Amino acid sequence: MAIHPVFVHFHTGILVATAAVALVSLLLRVLFRDNINTPGTRLSSIFHQFDVFIYIGAIIGFIGLIAGMVTGFMEPDYPMEALVQMPVMRFKILWSIVSTEIYLFLMIVRAKMGDRVWIKASSYFPYAILTIVGGVLMMLMGP
Repeated sequence: MAIHPVFVHFHTGILVATAAVALVSLLLRVLFRDNINTPGTRLSSIFHQFDVFIYIGAIIGFIGLIAGMVTGFMEPDYPMEALVQMPVMRFKILWSIVSTEIYLFLMIVRAKMGDRVWIKASSYFPYAILTIVGGVLMMLMGP
């Protein structure tokens, strides 16, 4: 199916960009932690935009990841028996499932906590680190 490469590269790009923004946000939060939560400041506005991008990027990337999986398994040239015999494809399938779980968890946490996920280091470090790990996994599986 010719549509599978489109979905694969679409969600890979979105999730890697999301991970890059999460990395920048995490580094800036560590450096400027005193001025972040002041409402109405430019820094607060920037971090709000980062948060929105990470959340929306995770949602869009998750949907693209599911679409990439579905179109990959519908590929007529590679039936499931052929896919599981190739080590590279087993690697991609396994880590795609792990990435799906990571982004599903991140979306649920962000939906439940809202902006509060970025208030304490005990919540934003795991959130940002998992976003970065998911993006790195996407970079490894993309090519």
